[in-house]
Amino acid sequence: MLKAVLVDDEVLALDLLEAMLKEIDGIDIIGKFTNSEEALENIGKIKPDIMFLDIEMQEMNGISLAEKLESIEWQAEIVFVTAYDHYALEAFNVQAFDYILKPIEKWRLKRAIERISNRRNPSHQSLTNHTPTMNASLLGSFRLTDLQGKPMNWRTKKVKELCAYLIHQNGPVHRDKIMEDLWPEQTLEKASALLHTSVYHLRKELKNHNFHEAIKYVDGRYSFVIDINSDVMAIKPILNHKRFTSSDVKGVLSFYKDDYLVEEDYYWSINEREQLRKRIIQYLTLYIRVTSDEEKSDHVYKEAIEKLIDLEPWEERFTMELIQYYIQQGNNREALNVYDNYRTSLWIQLGMKPQKKLEKMIEKIK
Repeated sequence: MLKAVLVDDEVLALDLLEAMLKEIDGIDIIGKFTNSEEALENIGKIKPDIMFLDIEMQEMNGISLAEKLESIEWQAEIVFVTAYDHYALEAFNVQAFDYILKPIEKWRLKRAIERISNRRNPSHQSLTNHTPTMNASLLGSFRLTDLQGKPMNWRTKKVKELCAYLIHQNGPVHRDKIMEDLWPEQTLEKASALLHTSVYHLRKELKNHNFHEAIKYVDGRYSFVIDINSDVMAIKPILNHKRFTSSDVKGVLSFYKDDYLVEEDYYWSINEREQLRKRIIQYLTLYIRVTSDEEKSDHVYKEAIEKLIDLEPWEERFTMELIQYYIQQGNNREALNVYDNYRTSLWIQLGMKPQKKLEKMIEKIK
């Protein structure tokens, strides 16, 4: 049983959330607060497993409250419940487990609770889902394989995009929104026909891989009803909890070879692509900042800097970090090579010269 605390300065919203949670098994509500300061004072005493926080509150908004909760010895999973989608990046920067938009849908709450329960009690995962798992690659290009590693065959590009879209949505999505996102230039009649045909072919291909009834259609909404593992799902828990062991950082680097669905160029994936890219940069930047001098000899540290340079080639501080790494390794020649390549690219691409701080660093080793 997960112990939950709810924080929202609107009493009606708080009561509605409580009523919905009471209809879901596995939740025990041990606290309700309309005041963020009061919630902060009591968290260490009542020790919840999960906290549902509104973001826009008068006394202290949910983001600020989550930041202050990081200093408390007792750590709870944070789920933001808000009417505004533009706080998503800030939410995950404070290690939020999930981000649910109002008006709240019960299935969305239930899924968040099941995921948290499975994380905290992996040996007691939900027995309600007996569907085999497929594996999705979402970083770079989109690829979906079955349990034997056999890839899906796409009848058309739109069938492939529809599959990626449903995985991206991670829950029921209305047919009107699907048509708007996948066939924006078509008439309603034409888009409806294309959607129907694409769903047919997607279901047919899933059946070829022994996934029967894999797509559900209820109340005008389509959704996957099978669990899908993905490279993004492997990365996000590490990013959320800001773990900086060599194995965790190596895991992030091994998965994040390219941006989210960047090779597919689906316009509806742009926001997620930008947010995930920013989170990777923030994570790796913090990692190199907190790494001790003794640990900087680790090759993972060098790979992290090189990834940052790949993502932000004109952010000079990352180039300086890599040069300093080679200097500390006694490899001045490679340090000079990094500098020469950066200086040349900077001049050719931007018509600029390196900053004086970098120039002075190089003068010392010449």
